[in-house]
Amino acid sequence: MKILYKIIIILFITATLFIAEEDITAVLGDINSYFNKNIKNPVIKLTEKENILPSKIDMPGALRVADDIFTINKISLSKDNIITLTNKYRKENGGLIDLKENKQLNLSAEKKLQDMFTNQYFEHISKNGKGVNDLGEEVGYEYILIGENLAMGNFRNEQSLLDSWVASEGHRENIVNDHYTEIGVAVGKGKFEGREMWMAVQHFGTPRSICPAIDSILYSTIVSDQNTIKEMEEELVLRLDMINKKVVYKGSSHNEQIDEYNNLLNPYNKLIKDIKEKINIYNDQVRAFNACLVSQSDE
Repeated sequence: MKILYKIIIILFITATLFIAEEDITAVLGDINSYFNKNIKNPVIKLTEKENILPSKIDMPGALRVADDIFTINKISLSKDNIITLTNKYRKENGGLIDLKENKQLNLSAEKKLQDMFTNQYFEHISKNGKGVNDLGEEVGYEYILIGENLAMGNFRNEQSLLDSWVASEGHRENIVNDHYTEIGVAVGKGKFEGREMWMAVQHFGTPRSICPAIDSILYSTIVSDQNTIKEMEEELVLRLDMINKKVVYKGSSHNEQIDEYNNLLNPYNKLIKDIKEKINIYNDQVRAFNACLVSQSDE
């Protein structure tokens, strides 16, 4: 408290009128000591962006059913009907909300469908090592949760396809996962291993926008303020050193240097106070976002 009291005197009273020169040197020494102990690196550590929790991916084994169930020429499967029947099943099995069709998930599902036909494979991971998470990122879908159901076979109709999925535990879990809020579907016919075959892809997602936002502009402002504080601190340390050495600095006399030093303290201390408040706000945002991720991904 004594040191802070001396600081207040330096800030608000002209030192040369009220304090002897020897006392001024002692007080400035106390201020320097106070800075070194309490103000050096004053900014608390930000919650790192990397601390944002990882997203979750669900990929049950690809479902392949007997391909001679129905004559392929009589089959016509619709993306819209698959989404409708999926939501109907969710409602009848737990009263779950409808999944909202998402254009980006439709696109990622279509990319998966076409890649499987083009490169002749039927797996969640493509021949170049891409999974549903990679496809989601490629189409710009920012997610907390993302999942994929695959099916191949000449199904009689969309209901037959859905029945095959829900008969498989892993695929059913995706369909009735109450954390998912969006869906995209692709279905099509093509050549696979020399035969005409239907494939279907469901992409499920929970977008990051469902959780509180993290202010990236605030983060950039904090980083900028940290750099400014460092520059101001270096200037204060230099000026204090010149005052203690009682030499002319930048054409200013000893007493003028004290006034200039005191004038720099106010914006410096104010910026420290402001940046701590900004950091607290930013860290609260990250904690809230992480808590949302945990709540959305809990099984």
